[in-house]
Amino acid sequence: MHKKVTIKDVAREAGVSVATVSYVINNREDQKISPETRNKVLQMINLLNYRPNQAAKSLVTQKRQLIALYYKEHSSILKRAEQLHFITQLSAFLYTKHYHLICLNQEYIGKYDVADVILTLEVTKEEFYKIGNSNFVPLIAIDSIIDDPLFFQINNDSHLLFKKASAYFAGEPFELVSLPIQNQEITQGLAQQFDNICWIHSICDIESVSKGNILVIDDTINSILEKRDNKLYLPSISEAKLMKLFQAIEWASKREAINNHNILV
Repeated sequence: MHKKVTIKDVAREAGVSVATVSYVINNREDQKISPETRNKVLQMINLLNYRPNQAAKSLVTQKRQLIALYYKEHSSILKRAEQLHFITQLSAFLYTKHYHLICLNQEYIGKYDVADVILTLEVTKEEFYKIGNSNFVPLIAIDSIIDDPLFFQINNDSHLLFKKASAYFAGEPFELVSLPIQNQEITQGLAQQFDNICWIHSICDIESVSKGNILVIDDTINSILEKRDNKLYLPSISEAKLMKLFQAIEWASKREAINNHNILV
């Protein structure tokens, strides 16, 4: 049985006094507490799963059935179309789970704690932590490698993609055709797994696609190349991925202790 977390534990981990933690929990406005200190205390309450009383419970665990998504609009019109496809699929899926989706302005990296969970799509580590440092609600990375045991990350399994494509093309050579990915670690991982990659930054790049076997993971590219016969389409956003994401949302919002935060689909 785990030792019950106390207010002293929260104060120690946050580097503040017990009184400060109490002031934050009870939302005392007569005490001067900086936004940074308040945020740090609330983060520790969240991470340590502290449950002192009903007041703290309402601060930390009250669910609004609201999911926020942060993403940066890409300069490529094809990539923007793919982002819209992702948002449409995600919103429709979350609606079936009784959640509503709100998209955050790409220029806004700040406090947004009215959501139960904040999702990030293809962000850098710096952007991810900037959002995390401004919010105490759970944060989940999609299509980004963060590698922090405090946060869930949901990514496509590049090894599994390669294995499926190799089986489909019966061992014959093939080329991965993909839109640019904004997380550098994901891009590097694909480069290590696939010998041949054709990055599509604009419609003009379609002419550079191999005439041989191709693997496509983007809905936008799949639509453009719909008449290709020697093509395998394994969508980046799939039902399995959405289900894994939903599971992570439930775990994170309930502050359940899960050993594996690196989820591959």
